[in-house]
Amino acid sequence: MTYTPGNGTTEDDRLSAGVSKLRGRGRYDHLIERALLIIGGVALFGGLAAIIIGWVGASHTPNVFEQIPYMISGGLLGLGLIFIGGSFYFSYWLTRMVQENRESRQEAQKVYRTMNEMVELLAAALREDDEEPGTANGELKVVATPGGTMFHREDCPIVADRTDVQRVSPTDPGLEPCKMCNPVAVAQ
Repeated sequence: MTYTPGNGTTEDDRLSAGVSKLRGRGRYDHLIERALLIIGGVALFGGLAAIIIGWVGASHTPNVFEQIPYMISGGLLGLGLIFIGGSFYFSYWLTRMVQENRESRQEAQKVYRTMNEMVELLAAALREDDEEPGTANGELKVVATPGGTMFHREDCPIVADRTDVQRVSPTDPGLEPCKMCNPVAVAQ
């Protein structure tokens, strides 16, 4: 699919189509990872063994022309096996890192989605709570005890457990604001 202006295809659509063709983790991927690990380990130890065998063979003869075949077959073969084994093991290690990175990214996305859902729920709950505590239609909502000289917010600790409180207006004569809950400062 080629992008041409005006046909409704965007770069994002092309990217999405290309990414959807990529292969995800198949059922044989764990076997491939295990094979990389086993082949790498066997090649590493095989290389070390070849080097040791070559050294032992070369050390038992004083003639250089007899030592060279041991050096070639044991030493160079051993080094080659060590490099091949290290490459396989490094491939296994990279594969594990990529897998763990994907898993941690998926977990982080789950946490992020959960946090967004919590924020949306909180925002919805705040929207449902149409009136601000302590005010009603822009007017201060306060209570007082019968015969009391102060008006309080409804959640003031002084009147929170009392059942005999009644709603009053802050402009009623003879009432002053509570110094503990300070309902006038909340309204401003």
